[in-house]
Amino acid sequence: MLETFDFPWVRFLGMHITHIADGTCTAVLDPQDVHLNHNETVNGPVLFGAAEYAAGAAVTGGMMDLLHNAYVVAKTAQIDFLAPARGPVTCAATVDAEAFTQARSKVEQQQPVELTAHVTATDSQGRQVATVRLIFAVRPKRQA
Repeated sequence: MLETFDFPWVRFLGMHITHIADGTCTAVLDPQDVHLNHNETVNGPVLFGAAEYAAGAAVTGGMMDLLHNAYVVAKTAQIDFLAPARGPVTCAATVDAEAFTQARSKVEQQQPVELTAHVTATDSQGRQVATVRLIFAVRPKRQA
């Protein structure tokens, strides 16, 4: 299943998933020079991209078998940058378990649903560097 989450943006980021289950995902960004800003810390858009990747995997990871008839897209996002990120960044994403179960049921019935994912990003020194809240829309694919 992890190969499902491997595409060019992810390869650019250098992300890898260390844990995935229904409504949870932990992914690690190993930043390269291209990911750093003038202060030699992880650039904000890169940090957000890493968090969005982990959140999207948390939302979709437990319903991959249903997504041939649905699509998932980020609808809303809010990020709070808390500290400069140095070294590898771990993004831990979670979706409320009950909300995830209910969403999976709706997707099975081809009904639209939205899910909120919360991400905590910590750097190599264990500092919390960002929190992110994303709302994902899961919609039935339109018939051609």
